[in-house]
Amino acid sequence: MSVGSRGWPLAAILALLALEGLLKRWAVANLTPGVDRTLLPGVLHLDFTLNPGMAWGMLGSFPAPLAILRLLVGLVIVAALLSGRLGRAQRWPLALIAAGALGNALDGLTRGAVVDYLTSPLLDAVSGTLGGGRFPIFNLSDMLVCAGVAGLLLQAGWRERRAHHDGPPAPESRASTHTKENP
Repeated sequence: MSVGSRGWPLAAILALLALEGLLKRWAVANLTPGVDRTLLPGVLHLDFTLNPGMAWGMLGSFPAPLAILRLLVGLVIVAALLSGRLGRAQRWPLALIAAGALGNALDGLTRGAVVDYLTSPLLDAVSGTLGGGRFPIFNLSDMLVCAGVAGLLLQAGWRERRAHHDGPPAPESRASTHTKENP
């Protein structure tokens, strides 16, 4: 694997971290907690909160350990991406997960909480139907992690379907791979 094919995930991670940093800085300066601003009607709105935990406030009493865990996850993925041992199809989803983990880790380490600035009335409706109330406020980093995990799951499903569809090689094709049979 060439250095370029290992370097692009790092470049993508850095670009996404810069974008997320700018968005979070803008959110802190311009959004007010509890004041909903429509971005895409019915789909995506802006709001603001500092979340010391995870979604739905889980682990809110452990902001520093959570930030360190996110940092470790991001750094391990970056190391794996740079190692050259990952398949081509795994690189994009893992780069997204690393960028999201590192983006929220940086917040947790510098602010003691994660800046969240996006809401979704559509996700609120789904969550409410399932009995969960409002869907948590989230950010680009959260979306990156979700997109990366979805990408890995889709790839796993695709590989599973392909393996199931292709099946094991036929007995005659296995026998033909031997160059000489013993009497």
